[in-house]
Amino acid sequence: MLTFIEMEFLKLKRSNIFMLSLFGAILPPLLMFIAVFAFDEGHTFDLLFKNVNMYMSALFAVMLFAIMISYLFGREYNEHTLKTMLTIPVSRGKFLLSKYVMFLVWIVILTVVTSLSTLAFGFIAGLDGFSLRLFIESFARLLLANVLLFMTFSPFVFISLLITNMVPAMVGGAGLALVNMLIYGQTWAPYVPWVCPYLIASGEIAQYSTSIAVSYGVILTTFAIGLAISYIYFTRTDVSL
Repeated sequence: MLTFIEMEFLKLKRSNIFMLSLFGAILPPLLMFIAVFAFDEGHTFDLLFKNVNMYMSALFAVMLFAIMISYLFGREYNEHTLKTMLTIPVSRGKFLLSKYVMFLVWIVILTVVTSLSTLAFGFIAGLDGFSLRLFIESFARLLLANVLLFMTFSPFVFISLLITNMVPAMVGGAGLALVNMLIYGQTWAPYVPWVCPYLIASGEIAQYSTSIAVSYGVILTTFAIGLAISYIYFTRTDVSL
């Protein structure tokens, strides 16, 4: 399986989607950097990190992850390489698991890029209040939010296996980001899988009457369902090209 992961990473480095995802990871810090000059009062490193984390994990990451999943899991169908890959003496389950792991590695890379970009833009803007502890805590919160969001996207793996075209993924990701914007702040937001990650990571979940255990349960249930149906579909469906 490690060979599969290494192979996926080598293919990923040469893809345009990877470069697009890096730009998407830099976009929230860039927009917040512009906002510093548009609203030049009260900006600190702490506020910059909080704003970037919110827009990244609750909005931009949702759109990015949908495209990333469609690319990772649908590419083998679109490029007609899946039948060749399955001739290798490795089970379909391990092949699918390697895709999940590569998706998680990709997310970690984007998290690092977002945090470092925020740090760089903060210094360029001349903001006050920086400390190493603040940076580490902000990075940890963003990483937690993105990892939890990774778990909630397992149902999209099944959709990407079923519909390999990237257009539905792009439309679905944009639609889900819009739903997050509408749901955020509502009393039932902790019950929505794609809003829970940010609420938990930022600590805003404490503002709701719902127990944090319930939100974790929603995320884990979503992950388990998505993992199960994607595994069953991929291992039991013949590949038709």
